Amino acid sequence: MKKDDATTDREHLSKIAKNAGISGIGEIVFNIIGYATSIVITRSVGASVYGVFSLANIIVWVAQIFSSAGMSEGVLRFVAFYKGRDDMPRMKGSLIFGSRVSLVLSLFFMVGLYCTADLMADRLFHDPDVAFSVKVLIISLPFLTLGELWLRAIQSLQAVKYQVYIQKFYQPIIKIAVLTILFFAGLKLVGLLIASVVSVFFGFVLALLYLTRLYPFHRGVPKPVYEKREMIHFSLPLSMTQLLGVMTFYIDSLMLGYFKTTTEVGVYTVVTRLAILIILPLTAVNTIFAPMISEFYSKQQMNRLAALFKTATKWIFVLSFPVFLVLVLFAEPIMGIFGTGFVIGSIALIILACGELVNAGVGSVGYMLMMTGRAKIVMLNSIVFCILNIVLNYLLIPPHGIIGAAIATGTSLAIVNIMRVIEVYVLLNIQPFKLNYLKPLLSGLISCFLVYFVRDYFKASSLIAVVVQIFFFLALYGIFMFLSKLDEDDEYILNLIYTKVANARAVVFNSE
Repeated sequence: MKKDDATTDREHLSKIAKNAGISGIGEIVFNIIGYATSIVITRSVGASVYGVFSLANIIVWVAQIFSSAGMSEGVLRFVAFYKGRDDMPRMKGSLIFGSRVSLVLSLFFMVGLYCTADLMADRLFHDPDVAFSVKVLIISLPFLTLGELWLRAIQSLQAVKYQVYIQKFYQPIIKIAVLTILFFAGLKLVGLLIASVVSVFFGFVLALLYLTRLYPFHRGVPKPVYEKREMIHFSLPLSMTQLLGVMTFYIDSLMLGYFKTTTEVGVYTVVTRLAILIILPLTAVNTIFAPMISEFYSKQQMNRLAALFKTATKWIFVLSFPVFLVLVLFAEPIMGIFGTGFVIGSIALIILACGELVNAGVGSVGYMLMMTGRAKIVMLNSIVFCILNIVLNYLLIPPHGIIGAAIATGTSLAIVNIMRVIEVYVLLNIQPFKLNYLKPLLSGLISCFLVYFVRDYFKASSLIAVVVQIFFFLALYGIFMFLSKLDEDDEYILNLIYTKVANARAVVFNSE
C-alpha cells in the first residue's frame, strides 16, 4: 500500500473510531436510561401491560416502514454518494424528494391504520387494549417517518454526534420525564403511550433543526436536481427489505401475541432488548462506516475498503463477545432485575444471544451489500430470513412458547448472516476476518472459565455478588486482551479510544 494511502486509511480509521466512540457513548447513555426506564415500567405495570404496549409499538414501526418506502435508506446512500462527487444539486434533490414521498405516505397509512385498528386487534391479538394503544401511537407516524429520514441524512453527512444527541440523549430523557409525571398521576398504559408520542415529536423537531444547520436544503440555491427514477429504483426494493427485516425482527413477538398471551410478549420483549446489547458495537460502527462504504465504492478504492472492513469487524467482535458471555453466564439474575415474573425468559435469552453473536461477529456485511448497490440481493436475503423465521416460529412457538421463539429467531439470524458473508466474498472479493480474530475469542473463553470456576464461592441470590462477578469477568477479559500481542492497527485504535474517552465529555456535549 502506498504511503499516502496508508495515511489516508489512518484518517478514515480515526474517523470511524471517533464517530463510533461518540455513537458508543450515546448507546451507553441511551441504554442506561432505556433499561432503567424498562425496569421501572415492568415493575410498575407488569408483563401483560408491557406486552400490550410492545405489540402496539411494533405495529406502528411496521407502518413506518410502509410510510418511508425505503426513502430513508435512499437518502443515506445518495446524499453520501453525491456528496462524494461534490454534486450539490442532486444531493439536495435526493433529500427533498425523499421527504415529500415520506410525508404523503405517512399521512395515508396513519388514517388507514387508525380505521382498521379495532378489527386487527380483535382478530389477531384478542385484546381491545391493543387497538386503543395503536390509535394513540399512530398519531406519531408522520413525525416518526420524517424524523428517521432526516436522521439518515445527518448520518450520510457523517455528523454522527447530532444523530446521537437526538436519539440517544434528548428523546429518552424527554420520554422518561413525561413518563415519570404521568405515572405519578396514576396513568399506566396511557402514560406509556403519551410519553412515546411526545418523544417522537421532539425528535422530529430536533432532527429538522440540526439538518438545516448542517445543510440548509430549504434554501433556493442551488436548484435541486431530482433523480427520481434512480432513487425509486434503489429505494423500493429496500422498502421491501426493511419491511421484511422489521417483520422478521418482530415476527416472534407478533406470533407470541397470536398463539400465546400478552404476558409472554412482555417477557420476550425484555429478552430481545437484552440480546440487542450484543450488537451495540456493530450499530455504533455502522453509523459512520455505512456512508464510507458508498464513498469508497464510488471511487473504486476496494483494497482500502477491504482493509477497513476487516479492522472494524475485529473490533466489533472484541467489544461484543464479552457482552454475550455476561448474558450467558448471568442470564437468570439479569432477567430477575425486571421482576420475578421475567426469570422464565433466561433460557430464551441465552439462545437468542447466540444468534446475535453471529450477527455481530461478521461485521457490517449487510451494509457492504446495500451501500454498493446490491439492493435486490439485500431484499432476497430478507425474504429468506423472513420466510425461515416465520416457518420456524410457526412450528416452535405453539409447543415451546418464548423458548421456541428464541430458537427460531436465533437460528434465522445465524443463517442469513452466514449467507451475507458468502455473498460479500463472491461479489466483492472481500471477507471480514483476520487471523488475530482468535485473540478476543480465547481471551473471552478463558475469562469465562475462570469466573465459572469461582462463582460457587458467591451467593447465587445476591445481586451484589453477581455485579462483582461481572466486573471480575470484564477485568480478566481486558487483562488477557492487553497481554495478547497487538498489531499496529490495534495499538492505533486503542490510542484513539484512550484519547476519545479522556475527552468524551467535550466530544459529546460541545457543538462544532
